[in-house]
Amino acid sequence: MRHYQTSTLASGLRIILAEEPQATVSYLGLGVRVGSRDESLRFHGLSHSIEHMLFKGTRLRSAPQLIERMEAVGAELNAFTTKEETMLYAVCPSVYARRSLAVLLDIARHSRFPEEEWAKEQEVILDEIHSYEDSPSELIFDEFEDQVFRPHPLGHAILGTEASVGRITTAHQRRFYQRHYRPERMVLFAQGAVSMELLEEYASRAFPEEAKEEEGENEGIGSSPSYRTEARHVVRRRGTAQSHVLMGCPAFDLFDRRRLGLSLLANILGGNGMNARLNMELREKRGLVYHVECSYTPYTDSGLFSIYFGSSHRAEAEAMELVYRELERLAKEPLTEAELTAALRQTRGQLLVASDNKEQHFLTMGKSFLHTGRFDTDEELSERLATLTPEGLYETARELFQRANFHTLIYR
Repeated sequence: MRHYQTSTLASGLRIILAEEPQATVSYLGLGVRVGSRDESLRFHGLSHSIEHMLFKGTRLRSAPQLIERMEAVGAELNAFTTKEETMLYAVCPSVYARRSLAVLLDIARHSRFPEEEWAKEQEVILDEIHSYEDSPSELIFDEFEDQVFRPHPLGHAILGTEASVGRITTAHQRRFYQRHYRPERMVLFAQGAVSMELLEEYASRAFPEEAKEEEGENEGIGSSPSYRTEARHVVRRRGTAQSHVLMGCPAFDLFDRRRLGLSLLANILGGNGMNARLNMELREKRGLVYHVECSYTPYTDSGLFSIYFGSSHRAEAEAMELVYRELERLAKEPLTEAELTAALRQTRGQLLVASDNKEQHFLTMGKSFLHTGRFDTDEELSERLATLTPEGLYETARELFQRANFHTLIYR
């Protein structure tokens, strides 16, 4: 059982630690509460561009020095951007945790954004965008979020477009960085053989100032999402060998008490288990699809529930109808106590296996603490799962799983 320690510095920077004194490998991360939804339409892709540029030199170290400082001891430095956060983290031998922590904080505090590096990295990002466009099973998810959330920036593609990335300059990056990469918007999170005293010492040195009040609204976020309430149905002729189908609707936000129940319903319908209802019905019983999945992504003020499958063009309509049938089944027939017990047993087992993946557990801890100020232990999450009832899940299904609520996007 892991135990968690938390702290808040005078600068406003928050810290969470899962200390494992005997660990030979440690994980250190910095989460920033900024992502693609915080950008204006004209410059979307800006958060992602900054993620790339964080590795291109600081006031203390050049780009080669940053790389050498970590790679020389076998440490790894990574980063990623989402709609609502940017995560920078290191995986290192525990004996080099101090070195890795110093590099992370240097990047967060002193990145320079040299113009000559951006000229090169801009081409790398454009190549990334083009490669993504060659993968319809990935591209469809970006377009679908834009379809559901438009015109709100929550629908923006994280990478941006060729045009928007082309408009970004290092001046834009520096302004955005200075505005958002502030300690009161950050969480320092760690797992392994490090102490809270060490984290507080290094972070206080990097961010010695007192916390500041949040400045006005972000460039893109504005108010909570307001989007078209009517579902849209779109078909794109892309000349694909198979049909790529995405169906879904807006859903509960990160703080909604019904979120856990919807997560369980998504797992029952199309989670990782081969016994998920949609996999059994569409693939195992009828052979209509190669892959089908259901996902629920909660954001801080909205959410998205979706179902994706790939099928032959011939099987597309039948597969869609069967998906709706399974959704309507949950909206018309409450789970039995036996079905709920089986679903909870499977989910608890999956969570236990997932928690054994230390890197993923560490990142989940950081993201949860960044947005909610807490992180549930496995035991606490199991207790919350125990509060779910067939009646509560039935009400959730009745509210969301109506055919009229569902957008569809099809690539053919």
